[in-house]
Amino acid sequence: MEIIGLSGAMVQQSAGRLVRRRLPEQPAVRAGAALTRRISGPAAPSCWGLTLRREKPTMVRDISAEPLFPTTDIQGDILVGLLKKSEKWVFFRIQDTEKFRVFLRGLEITSMQDCLDQRAAVATGRAAGSTGLLPTPGLNIAFTRAGLETLGVDGLVQDSEFGRGMAASSAKLADPDPRGWDILGPNEPVDGVFLVAGATEAEVNGTIALRLAPPAANGWSHVRTETGTVRPDPVAGHEHFGYADGVSQPAVRGRIAPGVPLDPTLGPDQDQADPGRDLLWPGEFLFGYPGQDPFGADFTVQGTVAEPPVELMRNGAFLVFRRLAQQVPEFDVAVKEAAAAIDPAASDAASADLLGAQMVGRWKSGAALINAPRHDDPTVADGTPGVNAFEFGGDREALVCPWAAHIRKAYPRDDVRHDTSPAEDEVAGAEAFTQSHRMMRRGIAFGPELTADEALDGETVEQRGLLFACYVTDIDDQFEFVQAAWVNADDFSQPGSGVDPIIGQGGAGLPFLGAAPFSKQAGRKPQLGFDRFVHMQGGEYFFAPSIPAISELGK
Repeated sequence: MEIIGLSGAMVQQSAGRLVRRRLPEQPAVRAGAALTRRISGPAAPSCWGLTLRREKPTMVRDISAEPLFPTTDIQGDILVGLLKKSEKWVFFRIQDTEKFRVFLRGLEITSMQDCLDQRAAVATGRAAGSTGLLPTPGLNIAFTRAGLETLGVDGLVQDSEFGRGMAASSAKLADPDPRGWDILGPNEPVDGVFLVAGATEAEVNGTIALRLAPPAANGWSHVRTETGTVRPDPVAGHEHFGYADGVSQPAVRGRIAPGVPLDPTLGPDQDQADPGRDLLWPGEFLFGYPGQDPFGADFTVQGTVAEPPVELMRNGAFLVFRRLAQQVPEFDVAVKEAAAAIDPAASDAASADLLGAQMVGRWKSGAALINAPRHDDPTVADGTPGVNAFEFGGDREALVCPWAAHIRKAYPRDDVRHDTSPAEDEVAGAEAFTQSHRMMRRGIAFGPELTADEALDGETVEQRGLLFACYVTDIDDQFEFVQAAWVNADDFSQPGSGVDPIIGQGGAGLPFLGAAPFSKQAGRKPQLGFDRFVHMQGGEYFFAPSIPAISELGK
């Protein structure tokens, strides 16, 4: 799922949170500063509602100036991602500290290098024509504050988002009362979680048996297990509403070996990996490295180092976990009814497929509305080079993609808060701010496929949804800021935009201002309202240490 600027007042309110990244000599972003997404090329092509700005030529990317990652020290899920068709989140409590320390010392953790090697093996197999699944066992671990303190970690700030835990932020995030959560939170405290991934559930269960069992002998007790599964073809990589998910992940500056970038530049823009994916400094996702400068002249400016709260956290990251239940048949019924209820005399009509795409900002294929305003287009769908090659600057009045569309709320590229005619320097400065709020997402679907009976009755019977997960170095300024200040804010990015209809939290009847792709008249946008179809059922904040730090915890 995908992040806009904030007002000057909000910048000042946020100053204390951003101190780890702010460079003193840089001015603060003015009120309503913009966020931009740069797309470069030999010509400035245009499509309906979008004119791509022609950028001045950029310098050749200097790989040697980017940090060299110790790939055998970093847990694999953070920057690369555990390869998975199946994944189990095994939540635990530490019952016997000494036994658990011994267990940690011998625990085989999947490193960043392991993940790179697995991906290379899969690519080699595919190139050779292999269609079978290769074994890709993966195991990572993360701890709550309570878990780290049980293992003797001192100096953790209790009055912080990580220190207090996710339940303490429920009001800020508009989440349900934690006392009613189905999992985790105050009713089900945990010390940590094992992330176990693989090509099949059998492989995952085998890894649990070989590396984690038996719990009691290893000093831990099992609290609960959440199981995620990649959906079957042809909807693999799609969430349960049917839309391609995780399409716009950040690209990261940094080297995995001398002269070898983690994310190579594949297009003409030296500040991007593939088209539309800007290269970001790794301190946004990993402690001990330079991050983005939120007050830089543009997003390429290197910020200060994201220093770990305690030294043991170097080469680690915070992990956010949330279970999000999706009411799929209710969503389908509501979209169909809302589309049918639009009065064509007053507003641009939309089919159910088009209205659903306007709510998400992409068609189910992953093609962005900006690139395919009225009909799906497989040539710019997920898996194609052009899936992220767009920005919102040519659609500032949101005639094609609504301001409240999910991808525009969560990652608005070059939109400007309360300003539809920003200057170029405002756009560049605000994008620098935006890119300091990105997250490295690692979610996976859970639950069975929609049944025919559910589809016919329009009512959810089986639980299904998304196990949302992301890695950040500032929970408050990344995950919580995006959810509270952008996704849930009905005046973001423009007055009257409405709330993100996909992951927005709050009460019933959330407002949503549609689009007008046929008449191209702002006055013909339909004003709609939707109940929530995604329900947060519980979650927690964790920390994923480096592999040497895990060994240190075992001493």
